[in-house]
Amino acid sequence: MSLISMGDLAQSLGLRTRNAEVKAQFTRLTEEMVSGVTSDPAARVRGDFRPLGAIERSLTMLDAYDLATSETKSTAEVMQAALGVLSDTAKEIGSTLVSSSSGQHENMIAAAGQEADEQFRQVIAALNTRFAGRSLFAGDATDAPALASADTILSSIGSAISGLISVTDIETAIDNWFNSPGGFDTVAYQGSTTAVGTVRLNETETVRLDVTAMDPAIRDVLKSLATGALLADPALLSGSPVQRSLLAESAGEGLLTADSALTDVRALLGVRQEKIESIETENSANRKTLLLARDGVIGLDPYETATQMEAVESQIDTLYTVTARLARLSFTNYMS
Repeated sequence: MSLISMGDLAQSLGLRTRNAEVKAQFTRLTEEMVSGVTSDPAARVRGDFRPLGAIERSLTMLDAYDLATSETKSTAEVMQAALGVLSDTAKEIGSTLVSSSSGQHENMIAAAGQEADEQFRQVIAALNTRFAGRSLFAGDATDAPALASADTILSSIGSAISGLISVTDIETAIDNWFNSPGGFDTVAYQGSTTAVGTVRLNETETVRLDVTAMDPAIRDVLKSLATGALLADPALLSGSPVQRSLLAESAGEGLLTADSALTDVRALLGVRQEKIESIETENSANRKTLLLARDGVIGLDPYETATQMEAVESQIDTLYTVTARLARLSFTNYMS
């Protein structure tokens, strides 16, 4: 029986080393094929990382802008939906109150008042909408609800009109509550009078979604809707169906008028939504340009990479064949 020669061991070690090198090369080429960029950017840029660094910084900034744009776009959509609740309510309840007043039927007026009360609560909930952990209609006080509860608001208005027995006096008292200090701005509005800050969407463009529950159009919807809701209480102007009818008609017409002003608010928000979408498209185009520029610096030709992979695969096959043959020869020498 003869021993394996030192030459055989050296040859085997050399093949193992070469096999490891070729496998590492194949792994690198596989990663480059998937990523499309070189695994050794330093060699490609010859040590000058300034152009590549500038591109990468711009891409990182775009990541931040994309996040801000996406969140702002969603915020605007939620705000628009909430204002849609107000608009739909103003039209629906406005028409209901006007219709109920035409025949001076107490049951119809009370039912319309009850419906107004229910929708008032829905409107308060819509204006207290939160998105991404922030209150949307409370100005800069994003951690607070925009409005107090419906019960708190209606109770305060009820106290303001307590004892009044004419439509004119009641409407004046409600107007004062909504438009003078100590009423709406103290009891109802819980947000900030400071507008929410602007959001930067790219290097040159910003947008501000600053609609609050203090907006005059929103306040007018709330005022007329609250007036209608008070008619759910039969004690209000009791014994005077004519005056209750007049108050219902006034509240209904007020809602229909307020909806027209609210449409302008929604239109302005819509303009900002279009701006956000335009910036989103612009940012996407800028990203494509930057990615092309980065590919020009560290990108690889996929065809060339595939060709190199085929060549390396061929080397691996050859090394496997040689290694297997050497192993068989060594075993034969060992056994002889």
